[in-house]
Amino acid sequence: MTSHDAPGTALATGASSGIGWEYATRLAGRGRKVVLVARRAERLESPTQVLRAARATGVETLVADLARPSDLARRR
Repeated sequence: MTSHDAPGTALATGASSGIGWEYATRLAGRGRKVVLVARRAERLESPTQVLRAARATGVETLVADLARPSDLARRR
């Protein structure tokens, strides 16, 4: 097993579409738990449902704009 295949949790930014979504699906397909990050909660609903329906190991969401210092400093 390489470090790329090691179990763990991956953070996928921009996960509601495009490259971020592609990373999220590939990481989930490798058995990783994924945290999907996007600026708008409504944009995370569909990707979350898709991964959960595919029986992904674990899926969490985080609504944040990573360009905003207040979102970077925020704790759950």
